Amino acid sequence: MEQHKRFDDLVTMVTALNPDNDSPTVIGYVVKKVALDVANYTHIPVQELPEELDPTIVALCQQTIETHGYLTPQSDQTKGVASLSEGDTSVTFKSPAQVYAELAVVNTITDSYIATLNSFRKVKW
Repeated sequence: MEQHKRFDDLVTMVTALNPDNDSPTVIGYVVKKVALDVANYTHIPVQELPEELDPTIVALCQQTIETHGYLTPQSDQTKGVASLSEGDTSVTFKSPAQVYAELAVVNTITDSYIATLNSFRKVKW
């Protein structure tokens, strides 16, 4: 699979926006997913995505991380609860594998960025 040619730079930018994170693997996965989603939407190969789209890719990554709480510590999570019992109190949180599976089906392209992406989009015949 092709990787964005500025992948490391994008990961660095997203990491800088999340300085307290303890999961660089999640950030890398989110950047890869968003870059592929942008490439698929614009019909531009991921290796050829223009540098002008980098801020949009970073913003989409940040939005995805924040709205789904992918970097929220388990102790602070409320959405990541997989099960809850009452007798003798038991709380189970989503595993990292569940987070990756959930991210795989998330549409990272939102209405807020469609106008920007449309200006780069190529029409397929």
